[in-house]
Amino acid sequence: IAWSEPPSNNPITGKNGSLQKLCTVSLRACQELTPLIQAIYEELLSSLSSPSDKTHGETETTTNNSVKKLKQDNSAFTIADGLVQRLLVEELFFRGKLFRDIVGEEEEDHTLDSDENYGNERNYYQIQGLNVPDHLHPLIDKTRHRIRSLAEEHLLSSDETTEKPEGNDRIRSNQHPNISYKQLTIFIDPIDGTREFSTGKGDQCSICIGFANASGKAIAGVVYRPLSEGGPTWVAGAECEGYKECSLGPSADAKGIRNGNSSGDGDSYGLLTTNGSISPFVEGLLEELDVPRVKSGGAGNKMMMLLQSSIQRDQQMAKTMAAEKKSHDCSNGMGGKLYIQDRGVSRWDTCAAEACLEAFGGRLLKLSTFLEFSGYEPETKPGRDCYTYLASKTNLDFSPGMATLTKYNSAVDNGAVIEMPSQLGEKVIDVEQVKPYSNLCGLLAFGEEWNTVERRKVLREALRQAAQRHSPSYD
Repeated sequence: IAWSEPPSNNPITGKNGSLQKLCTVSLRACQELTPLIQAIYEELLSSLSSPSDKTHGETETTTNNSVKKLKQDNSAFTIADGLVQRLLVEELFFRGKLFRDIVGEEEEDHTLDSDENYGNERNYYQIQGLNVPDHLHPLIDKTRHRIRSLAEEHLLSSDETTEKPEGNDRIRSNQHPNISYKQLTIFIDPIDGTREFSTGKGDQCSICIGFANASGKAIAGVVYRPLSEGGPTWVAGAECEGYKECSLGPSADAKGIRNGNSSGDGDSYGLLTTNGSISPFVEGLLEELDVPRVKSGGAGNKMMMLLQSSIQRDQQMAKTMAAEKKSHDCSNGMGGKLYIQDRGVSRWDTCAAEACLEAFGGRLLKLSTFLEFSGYEPETKPGRDCYTYLASKTNLDFSPGMATLTKYNSAVDNGAVIEMPSQLGEKVIDVEQVKPYSNLCGLLAFGEEWNTVERRKVLREALRQAAQRHSPSYD
């Protein structure tokens, strides 16, 4: 593991065409985005203290001078969500012309797709009906230039023989996209944890950038927390290249790693959950595992908290073994945090997290599949235990009759949620009823300390006991 303090200018490493280089370039882009995200966050904090702010009462009719609004499904949206995604898609990743596909949480207006609109500054000053405050325009322009220069310097190669993509005059005649990336699909969550970001809990939000291969397997990723106390924290990895790197705050010592979230929880073990309500299944699981509940926002942030506790445990165990002159871990204690969710998140929430966890020896799996098989070990059935990360018009991991239809996972048609009041709350039979990127099978994430046959059996038994009491919601 390459450790560093919260980076201000992390080096670009890895060979041309490698996943490591793609990750370190993406990480540098996140660093370049940080001042803009911090500035928007300050705007949000100011609006929270303003008596004219509507907070929870906002709707799609929010005035254009606002920096946030609510989407059709009542989830939060800020100009940071739109700007970060647009800057990554258009400036860093050449609008997807170097890759197979790009899937982002925030859908863009189709009028931005035409090449004559590409590079138009006005496209960055209005985000999904919200006018960006004038004093942020210079910072946006500076960020665009720096990310564009970063991409042109590091994601293009002068020794490839492939044809230059049409409709992109940014790529000079002697430069070509690296052919190694042409089969990759990128999943982006520009601000994972927007609810926390827009309500003064910015240290729980993250940028998630995941890369999947032609089979839809998450193989590399970056999760970056721009607003962590003490400076940005991040994790990046690509297991297939043996690459893993992180900066999680002060180096771990005997006193433990400081959590990069606002909960103030210092326990080295527990079950990570949403800040809001949890399902009866998760409530029962807390009792079966006999662990404390650790509340926090954002899937990316929870993965980083999980990884922090995993690394902390490894370091403490190494010190103990060295002191007792043991060559292996003889402890029966489980330790480490777990992240188990039977309610909905999406592919852009989990692609980067899954790749990063695997790089550090952990796993992120479908909860339903883990529960399904007796004696089943995930590594023996590749392709069934993880989500599929490919661009698609239908949900590639849909299982008829398992998921419950909600306003969050129900299909969207022309920007409006399809009205199916009689079916909301019922099990979904038709794949056309649900969004293509909803994770409808739940999730189970754990660190390296849980990734053994013995400990997975313990975990599976606790999950099955909880499921007998209350079936997972899968919504």
